[in-house]
Amino acid sequence: MGRRRDDDEISVAELLRETGATPRSLGGPPAPAPSRAEDTGDGYRERLEQRAREAAAVQQRAGRRIRWIFAFAGAVVVLGSLVLIAVTSGSAQQRQARPQDPLAPATTPRPTTPSLSRPSPTPIPTVLRQTATSAPASTSAAPPPVETATCVVRFSVSDQWNDGFTAGVAITNKSGKTLSPWTLSWTFTAGQQVTHGWDGVYRQSGSRVTVTAESYNATLAPGATVSTGLNGAFEHGNPAPTAFTLNGARCDAG
Repeated sequence: MGRRRDDDEISVAELLRETGATPRSLGGPPAPAPSRAEDTGDGYRERLEQRAREAAAVQQRAGRRIRWIFAFAGAVVVLGSLVLIAVTSGSAQQRQARPQDPLAPATTPRPTTPSLSRPSPTPIPTVLRQTATSAPASTSAAPPPVETATCVVRFSVSDQWNDGFTAGVAITNKSGKTLSPWTLSWTFTAGQQVTHGWDGVYRQSGSRVTVTAESYNATLAPGATVSTGLNGAFEHGNPAPTAFTLNGARCDAG
């Protein structure tokens, strides 16, 4: 009867045959794997292309689902925002339209709910202390004071022709103070133009005429009168001016 050998005594060749492994050197490159017939040729390429198309189709379907989910979520957010705005606006309009309860006077006691265990306390009226008394406002404003004329001006046309005239101007000081120097102003109402003046320096801007005193007649005492004159031209009538000011104060037309 032969002796049974232990597993440690199995040779490497027998072990390779039993396991079907391929021997290779520890220091060298691995042995190339045997190629299968189904991994080469046109059929293998078509299978790879088919698998690639199927993977792309799956990705496209997933992308469409994701886009649809995002679009649906965006629509839900927009719709929710519109509903929230409408509800908020409606609440604000209701608050504005709701009439406010009138305030109770200070002396009115606050209503209390009677208690079952003890009687309600007697309300104590609240008295407001007035610290200041304001005078009633006047219902009508006081009329403005009547301005008193401080001078009288007499504008007289001494000569007139088709398109011109000569006029004299007499100024009387009715104020209680001496005017030195003095300046007289008026406005022509028909477009007249001053062409020459004497006993005063004449200036005209538009229809406004200003006469400034000369050095020899610059002082006008209370009650005194000073005279000046002018030549003028007109086209559409020659009405005499009626509103005069002397040193900015109103004058009566004499």
